[in-house]
Amino acid sequence: MADNVAITPGTGATVAADEVAGALHQRVKISVGADGTAADWEGLVSNYIARPSGNFTRPSDTTAYASGDLVANSVTAGSVDAVSIAVARASGGTGSIRRALLRKSGTGITNSIFRIHLYEADPSTVTNGDNGAWSTSGVADYLGAIDVVIDRAFTDGAAGEGVPLAGGEINFDLTGTANVYALLEARGAYTPASAEVFTIELEVLQN
Repeated sequence: MADNVAITPGTGATVAADEVAGALHQRVKISVGADGTAADWEGLVSNYIARPSGNFTRPSDTTAYASGDLVANSVTAGSVDAVSIAVARASGGTGSIRRALLRKSGTGITNSIFRIHLYEADPSTVTNGDNGAWSTSGVADYLGAIDVVIDRAFTDGAAGEGVPLAGGEINFDLTGTANVYALLEARGAYTPASAEVFTIELEVLQN
C-alpha cells in the first residue's frame, strides 16, 4: 500500500501502515490462542459457521449390531479411539453444535440408525470394543447426543442428518483444546459393510 513504511533490517522489509491525520499508524494482524499457539483472528465475526469433521474405519467383519452397541474402530476396548473433531477456532474456544451429518462408505440403509455421543474431553475409559455395549467414563465431560437416521443411499455410500436430542443446539466451552470427541452407537439392528468408513461432520456456530 502507498502508506507502508519501508525499513531496512539487513536485506530490507516493509511494514504495513495507514496514514491518519498526517501520522503513520502501523497495521497489525491479531492472533489468538493459548500459550505457544496462535490462530488468525479473522476479524472474529460472531456466529461464524464451520463444518469440521472426523472419521474412523470399523473392523473388517460384517457382524450385525444390536441397538445399544458401540460402533468403533476396534473390537478391543483399549484400542478404541474416539473421533476428534476441531469445532473451535482456537484452543479454549466456545460455540454451539447445531446439527450433524453422518456419512458411511457402505450403501446399505436398512436399520441404519445411529447416535453420536459428544464429549469435551477424550473419554478416558471405553468399556467395550466394537459390537459391545456403548459404555464409557467421562460424565463430567459429556456434552450430549445427536440421533441420525441414514436414509439416503448413493452409488458410493449413504448419508443422513440429525439434530441434538435436547434443545436446539449443544453448547461447548473448551479448556486446553479446540476439539470435541465423538463415539458412535447403533440404535438399530444394523448389518455393516466390512471395514466400513464412518464420517461425522458437525455444523458449528463458532464464537
